Amino acid sequence: MRSGEIIFSLKRNLSYLIIGFLTILFYFVFLLLYLQDVIDGIVFIGGLFVSLIILVIALIVYRKKRAYKRKILLALCIISLLLCYELPLLGYESTSHAAYIYKEPLQVAEGSGIYLLGVTKVDFKFMESKNAVTKLLNEQHVDFLNIIEVTNQIRYGSKNRQLLQWIHLQKSEVEQMRENVKHYLGQENENINEFLNNDQNEGSSAGLGLVLSELIMRGDLQNDLSIAVTGGISAKGDVVSVGILKEKIQIAERYALSFMIIPSENAEEVAEIQKELSLNIQIFDVAHIDEAVQLINELNDKNK
Repeated sequence: MRSGEIIFSLKRNLSYLIIGFLTILFYFVFLLLYLQDVIDGIVFIGGLFVSLIILVIALIVYRKKRAYKRKILLALCIISLLLCYELPLLGYESTSHAAYIYKEPLQVAEGSGIYLLGVTKVDFKFMESKNAVTKLLNEQHVDFLNIIEVTNQIRYGSKNRQLLQWIHLQKSEVEQMRENVKHYLGQENENINEFLNNDQNEGSSAGLGLVLSELIMRGDLQNDLSIAVTGGISAKGDVVSVGILKEKIQIAERYALSFMIIPSENAEEVAEIQKELSLNIQIFDVAHIDEAVQLINELNDKNK
């Protein structure tokens, strides 16, 4: 191949790279505006759709010019794939607010003293403000803990998780928790399975409490106290962070539980929550199930 042909080939490949880069940059600019709540999902998807239409028109206009046609086709393929990926966002656009509703703590093993903390989350569509949601909940005499405005970042995260589950690249948090609990304990338990099969369960925060409950049922751990527990676990027994902690702490306090165990990864966040709410409940953090077992033994020894 002559040097002139090599230079021409390099220039052509470089031009394709530039087109691809500019197309993706255009997408990321729109995505950034969306995640910063500058534009809504309809404008975001609409912008991608309009750019797709423009590229189709350009492809028709320059269909006889081979060099232009290939570059337009490249940009068209990229935008088409990105549009397909982002299109499900429209299904989340109507959700404007979410309310966290009080849910009574639950013992999986009756008499274990290990109380799992769950929060019922209710989504509201097309609500004008938090005040409107508050008024509606008060009219229905619903005992709610907090109301949040659903941001585009929340919607985007929900969409991505759902897509990954649809294509089986990510398990649901409940299913992953089931596997981790079973792996750590080495066997299944009927009470735990019944709890996990409840359709109202969301997230992975019951993992630590389920393991501790099973250890008490087996007789490997003794507990005479009432302890609120929240925390996910890994298959190796590491305690991992959870969300919605402010509401869970409020539930534990309202239920008059004196002690609460949380993941060490959430310790700093919980310290701020305690200062904000001025709560009396004693909160302890652990990084592994073994630490939780040791803590429960120590608390029982001190409170005999």
